[in-house]
Amino acid sequence: MDEKFTRRSFFQLAVASLTIIPFALKATTSLAADACPAKAPAGKALGSPTEGMGKGLEYVLDAKTSKNAKYKAGSTCGNCKFYNAAKADSGYAPCTMMGMKFVTHCGWCKSYSLKA
Repeated sequence: MDEKFTRRSFFQLAVASLTIIPFALKATTSLAADACPAKAPAGKALGSPTEGMGKGLEYVLDAKTSKNAKYKAGSTCGNCKFYNAAKADSGYAPCTMMGMKFVTHCGWCKSYSLKA
């Protein structure tokens, strides 16, 4: 059996590679979208977990760190009906329950309600 790299095998490899690339790009994009933002947007009023409404609502910046019994895995501000994604900026958006202060999409509070 001859192990030469032929023109036919080159094109087979090229076609296989081109079909895999979009899936690889989609996977890396969705992983980046799921990550919590490292930096809050400048000049925006931010909800705080330690004071005001944030403290009363037991708001956390990362939903996975919530110790509230109402928290269920997968529940985040990003999929809550009170999170105004249309006005999102750098992974933060205003929240109705937090007095329109900006909260991170991966946060959570006890007023969480799944977006319909």
